[in-house]
Amino acid sequence: MAPRVAVIGGGLSGLTAAYQLALDLPDARITVLEASDTPGGALHTVDFPSGPMELGAEAFIGRRPEASELVAELGLTDALRHPGPLGPAILTGGRLMSMPVGTVMGLPSDVTALTGVLTPPETDVAARERDTPLEWEPGGDVSLGRLVAERFGDAVVSRLVDPMLGGVYAAPSSGLGLRQVVPGLAEVLDRGAPTLTDAVGQLVRDRVPGPVFATLDGGYRTLVASLIEASGARVRTQAACTAIHREPSGYALTVTGERGSWVEDADLVVVAVPVPHAAPLLAAAGGVDDAVTGLTGIRTASSAVVAMEVDRGLDLPGLSGVLVATDEPVPFKAMTFTSRKWPHLDTRPGHLVRVSFGRLDDDEVLLADDIALARMAESALAGVCGSAPRILHSRVRRWEDSLAEIGPAHADRIADVRAGLADRLPGVELVGGATEGVGVPACIGSARAAARRLAAGWQD
Repeated sequence: MAPRVAVIGGGLSGLTAAYQLALDLPDARITVLEASDTPGGALHTVDFPSGPMELGAEAFIGRRPEASELVAELGLTDALRHPGPLGPAILTGGRLMSMPVGTVMGLPSDVTALTGVLTPPETDVAARERDTPLEWEPGGDVSLGRLVAERFGDAVVSRLVDPMLGGVYAAPSSGLGLRQVVPGLAEVLDRGAPTLTDAVGQLVRDRVPGPVFATLDGGYRTLVASLIEASGARVRTQAACTAIHREPSGYALTVTGERGSWVEDADLVVVAVPVPHAAPLLAAAGGVDDAVTGLTGIRTASSAVVAMEVDRGLDLPGLSGVLVATDEPVPFKAMTFTSRKWPHLDTRPGHLVRVSFGRLDDDEVLLADDIALARMAESALAGVCGSAPRILHSRVRRWEDSLAEIGPAHADRIADVRAGLADRLPGVELVGGATEGVGVPACIGSARAAARRLAAGWQD
């Protein structure tokens, strides 16, 4: 019998799960339920008059296999593009300072390279790290920010680590687990590196030359469209799933859309929505209180992006962008000079710029309306460049509760959640940025693994 599959959420995770299920269960009837009017989720490409512009995720780590393998399977390898040689600066103390060399996610391998970012006394504190033995339990996990603050001092956290991680996680590093966020560092520490400085130094020495990041010419919309086509799934937009109910024959999903409400019957269910939406759905199914409690313990952050095209009369710095120290008194957290960063986009009539706002526990700026946010972005760009930009086009996009705080021992939490679902709700899988971590490769890997488990269970 061909299984009926319902995928709740038409973002990257949901569409990837649909694609993998179509591969593993070719006869499956797959329906993707997307609450918004457009599939793609955080992959959100819009049209500026001059061409495509990303308002969500901008790039992925090309060295991780999950995304590059999927791109190849879908025949999109020729569309891959890589950034140019420019790097970012840090806005600290009202000045732009080049990102120090020899760092990994802001952690230094050579404290002497931090001159200008740290004061001399702060540099002295950081330098002591190498002479202080590190107590590390192999296989364990700790707060990344707290460990760095204890070892290098608070300044390294606020001016290097948090700015680097803010764009990806929109959360301070004090709430992030080292093992999930910097797995390579955890592996080196597991092998006995005596200090963080030594561990980071080993990672720097082992780096493979070549570009780290990649994106797609034409925008992420090409990946979204290819996933939908390859999966053969029926994608229903403006279709919000409000409850999952266990039935003798499978599951009944209550769905609400602009044309009213209906019930979607399914044998297999993929829940691919952010935690604040996933938890109530699973709670409605019943019998998984511990799993729901585990999920609701994951905090989520909201953010906003203002994308602009500005007249080329503005003198943009020769940088890929600006990361903002968390102790800097400005409302934005990062700025990307998109057309500087990506050479294939530097042929537009104007400069492309993105300005990001919002961090976990520091998101009052998001109370501003879109017009005010756009003005803040324009003012921020003027402050960085020293003159007011002439805006050719702009768009604002908000991302509510879209980024999960991946805390210490997060993998154990998710394992417990999945065990509860497998026991009480067989045929239901949870995927997305709150499971194996945020970022395009992690979401792809999570979705494909979950789809394979569902397919194997059905075939058994």
